[in-house]
Amino acid sequence: MIGEAQTGTGFGGLARYLATGQRGDRPERVEWAEARNLPTTDPDTYPAMMRATARMSRRVQDPVFHFSVSWPVDEQLEPDAMAGVADRTLSDLGLSEHQSVIVCHNDTEHPHLHVLVNRVHPETGKAWPKWRYKTRLERSLKTQERELGLQQVPGRLSRVLSFGERLKKRAEGGFDVNALVAWGKDKIGELRQFIRPHFDEASSWNDLEDRVSERGLGIHGKGQGLIFSDGKGFAKLSQVGGKKHRLAMLEARFGDWKSHEAQRKKSGGFDRQDALDRDELSEIERRLRRQRERDRDDDGRVR
Repeated sequence: MIGEAQTGTGFGGLARYLATGQRGDRPERVEWAEARNLPTTDPDTYPAMMRATARMSRRVQDPVFHFSVSWPVDEQLEPDAMAGVADRTLSDLGLSEHQSVIVCHNDTEHPHLHVLVNRVHPETGKAWPKWRYKTRLERSLKTQERELGLQQVPGRLSRVLSFGERLKKRAEGGFDVNALVAWGKDKIGELRQFIRPHFDEASSWNDLEDRVSERGLGIHGKGQGLIFSDGKGFAKLSQVGGKKHRLAMLEARFGDWKSHEAQRKKSGGFDRQDALDRDELSEIERRLRRQRERDRDDDGRVR
C-alpha cells in the first residue's frame, strides 16, 4: 500500500473534489463512501459540521487532514477490507474518535481511497498533533501489509530498513569509509541543496538519518568529523552544511555523535524504528506540554 497525506484549511473544497471531481462533473467515480463520528448520512452537510467542530479550537490554522491509500492493480480488495484499512490507519494515527469521511474512487486502474479528517476532536476541542504524520501513516500501512498478507510495496520506511542493512554490513567489515571516493563539486552542490533544510528541521540524529536515507545516504564518522555517503562516494559535513551546521552545533542539539554511532553499531542498525518511536513520542509530549502551558487561560484548547 502507498499512502499520501497533507494538511489544509478548507473542508468544503476537498469534500466537493472527493465527491464530484475537480470540475464537479464526475460523481460516478465514487464507488462507495462512509462517514465516521458524524451524526448524519447527508454528505452535503459534512463540511459545515466539520467547520463547526474545528471552531472549538481557537488556535488551529489547518484543521483538515487528508490521506489516501493506494493498492497495486492486481490487489483488488473488497469494500469492507478497504474500509478496515482506513479504520485501522485512523486508529494507529490516534484519529479514530475524530470526524472523518472515507471515499473510494474507481477512476484509476489501481484501487484507492481518500480519507478526509477533522484534526479537532469533536468533544475535547483539542487538535490532533501532526508531528511527522507522513512517517506515522506509512508505518501503519507497512504494519498492515504484513498482518494482512498484502504485497510489500517499497516506501520511505523500507528505505530506512535498507540503510540499517548497510549499517550491519559495515559492522561486519563490508563497508570501509576509508575506501570511499570523494564526490565532485556538482554532486556536492546537489547534496548541499537537498540536505541543508533537513539540518534545520531535524530533531535528532535518528531523524536526520531518516531524512537523508531518502536519497540512499548514510551518516558516518570519519576522523574528527562526519561524512555523508551512499557506500561508494562521500562528502564531508563541512562541504554540505552551512556555518550553523558544524558538528559541535549539531551535537549541541542532538547529543554526542560518537555515543549515538556506538549505540547504532552495537544494534547493527536495526533499532532505528524503535528510536524513531521514542523520538516521535518524546517530541509530541514536549509539544503538548508547551501547548498546555500556553493555553492554561484558553479553556485547555490546544493548537
